[in-house]
Amino acid sequence: MRKSAEAGSAGDIATPRIVSTETLLWLLGTVIAGAIAGYAVSRGTTLAVGLLGIAAAGLILWRFEIGTVLMVVTLPLDMYGRVLSSGSVTITAFHVMLGLTLVSWAVALAWRVDAKVRFSIVDIGMALLVLAAVWSLPFSLDRRDTIVAIIRLAFLWAFVLLYANAMSSRRVFGWVASALMVTGAASSAFALAQYFLPDFDYGNVIQVRQGGVVMRRVGALFDDPNYFAGFASLAFIVALGYLLHARRSRVVAPLLGCCALCGGAVLVTFSRTGWVGVAVGAVVLVMTAPPKRRLWLVILGGVLVAAVFAARPEAIIERIASIGDVGGDNSIGTRYYMVGSSVEMIRDYWTFGTGLSAYDVAFPAYRAAGTLSGVIRPHQLPLALWAEMGMAGIIAEVVLVWTLVRTFVRRRLASWTVAESFAAAGLVSLLVQSLFQYYLYFDYLWLFVAFAIAANRLAARDEETDRVN
Repeated sequence: MRKSAEAGSAGDIATPRIVSTETLLWLLGTVIAGAIAGYAVSRGTTLAVGLLGIAAAGLILWRFEIGTVLMVVTLPLDMYGRVLSSGSVTITAFHVMLGLTLVSWAVALAWRVDAKVRFSIVDIGMALLVLAAVWSLPFSLDRRDTIVAIIRLAFLWAFVLLYANAMSSRRVFGWVASALMVTGAASSAFALAQYFLPDFDYGNVIQVRQGGVVMRRVGALFDDPNYFAGFASLAFIVALGYLLHARRSRVVAPLLGCCALCGGAVLVTFSRTGWVGVAVGAVVLVMTAPPKRRLWLVILGGVLVAAVFAARPEAIIERIASIGDVGGDNSIGTRYYMVGSSVEMIRDYWTFGTGLSAYDVAFPAYRAAGTLSGVIRPHQLPLALWAEMGMAGIIAEVVLVWTLVRTFVRRRLASWTVAESFAAAGLVSLLVQSLFQYYLYFDYLWLFVAFAIAANRLAARDEETDRVN
């Protein structure tokens, strides 16, 4: 007897059925892509990339759902996936995939009966954010960059709308979550090789001194170890979320492996932002785990933390101790003093702001003593958006956060699904991290906004089904 494609527990990792026609087509496409890649690599990298790009474009235009997976696969390429970089405009393989997927989705909306657009309350916040950016344009200190920023925000809204609708299918939700974990584990393995193998000189690695300790900060293929840490922390949160809700023993080993790789990678980035994000996300996961497991999880978490400190890793201890060292740590001091500069900027530009993405033009006049001379772009999000977009910016921020809270408020602490659990944990983690990083264009932030919307819809659908039955 055939089961519906939507069958399965909300707590399970949704995967396509092995015997389905669609899965056979996926496997055939994979074999063809592998054959093309093998031939292309033997002829040259450029040809390989071109042929793989054509193959990916064909698959995306056939089914836009494939594009949602391929976008997650290409996102970690970051600086090594750039197609065009000129001034404030950077186009990556991810952006190409996004454009193709949006076109494919538009075609599907016109021709497929099962494809439709559903809006959520979060779209109100997204719309206000775009309008706030437009509001900041007339008096922007850098109109060109503000126009580019408005376009980027509009595409981010389209990105959220696309993923929220695509992942309203439990199968696609599972594909995207699995792709995030797999790419997170692969990137983390790459980062660990950067850290532990001195001759492995691929990707981005920087050397920094903390007190008397020299740290090797790894960033995988990201241009900033902090952003890689943000990505790895999210892959860790998703894997841990599935692990805490796991009902089948066969998924425990791969999930533990993903957690170990991603958790280890976050450690060796030496990103204090990433460490805080993991800690906050883990707390939310425990709070939303199945009630009978919560006490044991608290005990286990305490044991793990104690084990880390018992090992007394000097570099990690030094890095943790520096978190509140405003006077002795230039990075911490810069973030602290930039808050005061942002407040002064808001006071002077409270109506229209400096213009979105024009913060760096105004900042030199507000720079405080003790900040790093090379830092002129904002390093935290909430105040920076207010400074850049004026009163429209703060209104948009408040409304967007309220709509996200409203998405989860209907849920009771005792009845969270795994999807809702890791979506909430990831969002809270990112919102905390945004106090130290400018995450407006961090695509994973908006992916988790879409996760939240889709998880809420899937849970509501399950509840409705239970009532009917």
